[in-house]
Amino acid sequence: MNTTTLAKQTERLIADTLRNQEPVKDLSGVSIRNVCEQPEEGFDIRFQLVSGANRIQVLGEIKPAFTPRLLEEISPWVKRLKSLRPDIAIAVLAPMLSPQAQAFCVANAIDFMDLAGNLYVNVPGKFTLQRSGRRLRGLSRSDSSERAINVFSGRFSRVLRVLLEKPKPWTVTEIARELQTETVRSRAVLGPQIDFEISLGSISKVITSLEEQLLVRRRGRTIVVPEPSRLLGQWAEKYKERYRWRLRNSFQTSNPFGRDLQSIAKGLEELIQDRYAFSGAIAVSKEAPFVDIDVADVFLVSKESDTKLQNLKSQSIVGPTLRFIYPYDVGVFMYSKKVGKTRIVSIIQAYLDLYARGGRDLKQADYLLSKSIQPLWEAA
Repeated sequence: MNTTTLAKQTERLIADTLRNQEPVKDLSGVSIRNVCEQPEEGFDIRFQLVSGANRIQVLGEIKPAFTPRLLEEISPWVKRLKSLRPDIAIAVLAPMLSPQAQAFCVANAIDFMDLAGNLYVNVPGKFTLQRSGRRLRGLSRSDSSERAINVFSGRFSRVLRVLLEKPKPWTVTEIARELQTETVRSRAVLGPQIDFEISLGSISKVITSLEEQLLVRRRGRTIVVPEPSRLLGQWAEKYKERYRWRLRNSFQTSNPFGRDLQSIAKGLEELIQDRYAFSGAIAVSKEAPFVDIDVADVFLVSKESDTKLQNLKSQSIVGPTLRFIYPYDVGVFMYSKKVGKTRIVSIIQAYLDLYARGGRDLKQADYLLSKSIQPLWEAA
């Protein structure tokens, strides 16, 4: 589908749903009236938004998707129009606006509405209506944003690991070389199954997507992360969404080896040698001290030691339960390191797992972020 056809279909879809009151149907006393497509004012649509005795005219710009980057580009235009017409709302409309796009709109006084019913219309002194947190259901969407890659999942997230573990200006080619270098380094210990490399095209797609979300900036040919905490925070939220689902691909056993990291590692060494890495609370027990670790998470490279590990279930319990996890992507082993004879995941991966577990582990994640991760970024 070409861009022009997609745009026209989106405009028709939104006009129809506005006439059917779908974006406001659950808001008592709120209605949409006088929907006019391609009005004389030069916008894509015009309609009246009514809430009780209050009513306001809305001029809308429609697109299949509004990314934070696009919103940043049109923000000065919207601000100027609102200064010239302070009595009306200038809104952006799309089938779905991401939480990041919605937050950008609110922070920059851009009115918006999507078909899920998320909306923000604020005409100071006259009209205010806001709702968020709604998801689009039961609607087929073919816009390009639906086909966009998920930069926070699978092999694409390896680019994020490079950007956050080694904060500096990067080019796409340099990121590819770094993934190659890290592959060679890790294979020497973790085995031939390890391969972090992805194509230059995939790396470029990740960078473009991050740029659209204002999570990275370009400086000439190089890419920088202006707010690494925001990038890590968004990644952690996405990681948490699927964390419990990922744990289905795991199993737990008794721990007959001991309570501390070194004792457990020594016991596992005879069973799986170096083909694993600790994560979570026990992996950062020295950097971010904590008490009463109840589960020791262990990422496995392969299933070749399953039988030996499963036999631990019949052993006596000495320390925290051992949980063996087959990762969603081998990228979890990137930048893993040895502490003595014990292999642990990178500080970024440990943070993701702590954040996903929540509860008291979230406090340990916050401590790790403030005491270890942020100083790493500040020193760059």
